[in-house]
Amino acid sequence: MAVRNMSWSGFFKRQVKYTLGIFAIFLFFWNSVVIGEWVYALFAGELRGYGPGQQRWHRVWAMGFLGMYLVGFLMDLIAVWHWNKYPDKRPQPKEESK
Repeated sequence: MAVRNMSWSGFFKRQVKYTLGIFAIFLFFWNSVVIGEWVYALFAGELRGYGPGQQRWHRVWAMGFLGMYLVGFLMDLIAVWHWNKYPDKRPQPKEESK
């Protein structure tokens, strides 16, 4: 198993990758009813039964994903700070025997 890069540059690289993914998920859920209406309109259909009530719950999901991202960001921030403050406690990669 590879040891995670716990430097500040590794932290920022991870956060860019995670931010792009969560941003895409957030935008999809935030606008999911509009996206669904657009897809149905492409095939000359009509999206029935979805309106502001359902859109509200989709936005709750979007905020949940954003909250999960923020918790993960904070945990990673604390971990990187800790490993940089105490480098002697940092886990070392295991030597692979051949």
